[in-house]
Amino acid sequence: MSRKKHFLLYEVCFLSLMATLVFVMKTFLRTPMKLPGHNAILWVIPFIVAIALTKKFGSGTYVGVLAGLMIGTMGTANTGILKVFEYIAMGFTMDVLALVFKGHLGNVFVGILLGAFGSFAKALVNLTVSSAVGANANILLIGIGATGALHLIFGGAGGVIAAIIVNRVQVLHLPNGQQKPQKTRQDKKQLNLFCSNLHVGLAAENANSDPPPIDFSN
Repeated sequence: MSRKKHFLLYEVCFLSLMATLVFVMKTFLRTPMKLPGHNAILWVIPFIVAIALTKKFGSGTYVGVLAGLMIGTMGTANTGILKVFEYIAMGFTMDVLALVFKGHLGNVFVGILLGAFGSFAKALVNLTVSSAVGANANILLIGIGATGALHLIFGGAGGVIAAIIVNRVQVLHLPNGQQKPQKTRQDKKQLNLFCSNLHVGLAAENANSDPPPIDFSN
């Protein structure tokens, strides 16, 4: 993870794009499977890609906050704005795991861990929020075992896809905002030599050139 704690402008834009991608996947993508948590195979990908490319703690949490707000206010969430807590838990869990495995987020095994436990954290918060809004706690507790297992499976599968994407994208080397172009001493020496030779050449050409003839025809 980067030592700089704040996000640069291009990083904010990139993280916002990843959050929007989560919102689109959650709201508009539908699969024929009726298993709970099966869409986690898609949700976790933008989270992991965002954390891996920005390399800053809080990237996943930022994506979770923004995605949760969009889903809670503009999506079809049955818990409304409380949906944001699920995605905050998902992003924060991935942020913590990314600190443990920093520098290895392109590893498939690490991707499985981030995707599985991030999705599982979302399922746990979903259970808590559903209980708080009046759902039958006994029914929720009965189903949490199977639901949690499915979230682990599909989240881990999404983590595999995310790790492959990270390995492909990392060759682009996104700018980190810290590197500044600096000329070496050799570059400066060559530049000065070129300018000196150019100046000498121009002076010699001007000295050897004859003055233009005066036209007396007018």
